[in-house]
Amino acid sequence: MAYTSLIHLKTLLMVLTAAGGTVTGGVLANSYVNSVNRDPGSFLITLNPSTMWTVQGASSTSTITVTSINGFSGTVTLSLYFPGTAFTASIGPTSVSVPSNSIAESTLSVTAPDTPGSYTVVVIGVSSSHGKTSYSSSMLIVQVASSQDFTITSMPTRITTTTGATNTTTVIVTSINGYTGNVSLTVTAPFGFITVTGGENPLTIASGGAASSTLAITTSTNTAKGNYSMIITGSDGSRSHSTTISLQVVDPIPAIIESLVLNGYHFNNSTSLTLYLQNAGNGTITLQSYVIRDSSGNAWSLSSWIGPSIEVNAVGSANIMIGSSCPGCIYNGIAGLFLQYQQGQTYTVTVTTSRDNQFTFTVTD
Repeated sequence: MAYTSLIHLKTLLMVLTAAGGTVTGGVLANSYVNSVNRDPGSFLITLNPSTMWTVQGASSTSTITVTSINGFSGTVTLSLYFPGTAFTASIGPTSVSVPSNSIAESTLSVTAPDTPGSYTVVVIGVSSSHGKTSYSSSMLIVQVASSQDFTITSMPTRITTTTGATNTTTVIVTSINGYTGNVSLTVTAPFGFITVTGGENPLTIASGGAASSTLAITTSTNTAKGNYSMIITGSDGSRSHSTTISLQVVDPIPAIIESLVLNGYHFNNSTSLTLYLQNAGNGTITLQSYVIRDSSGNAWSLSSWIGPSIEVNAVGSANIMIGSSCPGCIYNGIAGLFLQYQQGQTYTVTVTTSRDNQFTFTVTD
């Protein structure tokens, strides 16, 4: 069969690939020549991957491999055809030289459309020499999913408790990339007389927003001492994310063990700093004084501080003031050197509890 028009040949390839790709995996190869001379061979185009899963607006690549068949050699020109909706795609390079009984490669680059769905693009290769035409084609399927999603976190993520006690954790579900929907929460708790109750469920998430649910975690008098993990899973039917809560069950003891963990901090302005401290001990912690030092040892201290009282497992805000924001503070250092918090500088904060335990934290503006 002779094909003198490349346009007619490409049209045939488009139809054959679109029809046959579904059955054969998207690869067809053949050779048509316009003479009765010996078959000059042909070539085969394959894609790796031939199917890709991506999200809206994401860029991906597939390797185009052109394989010589029956000694074929020559230059193969590559082009694209979109059986359905077109999207951004390109080939580089657009022609390759294929050695006899060997391969040559190019790259198909695609950018996923903004609308989720299934898309296809056909890579067509044509080589014409001395009145003889060889061709091959291969189809890439692009499955585009929505980039909208949600995250799930819990606070606190670590709880120390005793038998027969109840603690709470707050589960927060946050919208990403404009996600909206209803997220249902499920709990996987270990066997061992531990129950998780309460909390709003499901959570309705607005675009750019967040929603929370507070759960009560209760141990019984028969709960064995040890470490436990509970998994809170949020799902909307097509997406699923989880957060893990670590629970340590200890014997109830009269002695109070104080422990503070720095969960985060924020420089409010040049003379105000807020520390977010979690009580990881087994009794209420009340802060009564603080000292903050810069890297040179200059220090501000406040001994008559009415600091926060932080319940077990809770997070409290401790405001560390200096300079003009703290009339009751005492400065000890080189005059005028440490009047404000400076961006890029590191500071050491030591807080003292009502039980005279001290905890030191390092922060950087």
